[in-house]
Amino acid sequence: MPAIFLSYRRADAGGYAGRLADSLEKYFGKGNIFQDVEAIAPGSNFASAIDAAIARCQVLLVLIGDTWLTERTADGSPRLYDPEDFVRQEVATGLRAGTHVIPVLVEGATMPAENGLPPDLKPLARLQAIELSDTRWDYDVARLAKVMRALAGNHRAHRRAYVLAGTAALVATIAGIFGYAALNQPAQLAGQWTLPNGSFWIVLQDGRRLRIEETHYDSKQVWKRGAGTVVRRSVDFSLETIYGAPRRYVGTLDIASDAQTMSGVVREANSDKDSPLSLRRNR
Repeated sequence: MPAIFLSYRRADAGGYAGRLADSLEKYFGKGNIFQDVEAIAPGSNFASAIDAAIARCQVLLVLIGDTWLTERTADGSPRLYDPEDFVRQEVATGLRAGTHVIPVLVEGATMPAENGLPPDLKPLARLQAIELSDTRWDYDVARLAKVMRALAGNHRAHRRAYVLAGTAALVATIAGIFGYAALNQPAQLAGQWTLPNGSFWIVLQDGRRLRIEETHYDSKQVWKRGAGTVVRRSVDFSLETIYGAPRRYVGTLDIASDAQTMSGVVREANSDKDSPLSLRRNR
């Protein structure tokens, strides 16, 4: 049975999400459907729970209603272009992690055009969508369930072949291969990482979750703190300054095959200007 994550906006398709979750439980069981309202325990960290759920899911369903693309923030800007928007983060994480992503159209919605999406969501526009109609709901849900079963079967077959091939390579060249590459475990990133300007990160790791502190090259004081998530060979992170006016930075880093360097981009929250970022592990 595939684990299924439902991504949706409450104002756009909240009612459909609940109805779809109930319908899919008949095919896959209640424990395999993640709908945030139902699955997050009171007092839990919402963002952390979402990240963990997507990491263990084989299928991510993106419910797109007639206002999914046009929903706006209080200042009038498109919500999808806000880096902190949960729907954007959910879909981007699924696309980046290689999860099977299926757009599900409700309320007569159509697929968004690629030029109407932020960069990390553009691949969504190239995916085949499934429409759920009120007049043929049971038939459409059955068709969706059939597609998900097929995807889950392909995922298991691919994973078995991948693990077998990785195990053989591990036995042959164990000194030069990291377990996470062969067994799909997160890269081990705990330790000190130096930036080109002399500042450095101290990274603490618990599975896929990271705690990060950045020490300034000049003051030698910790001036940013935050967290990150390891998804295969990449890290999504968020840091906040702890002195002066609060400033928040978000970014994505790709992990080198030897796990000794990371490189990517960082930007100040609510800005669309990316700056390059690279770090090297201290030996």
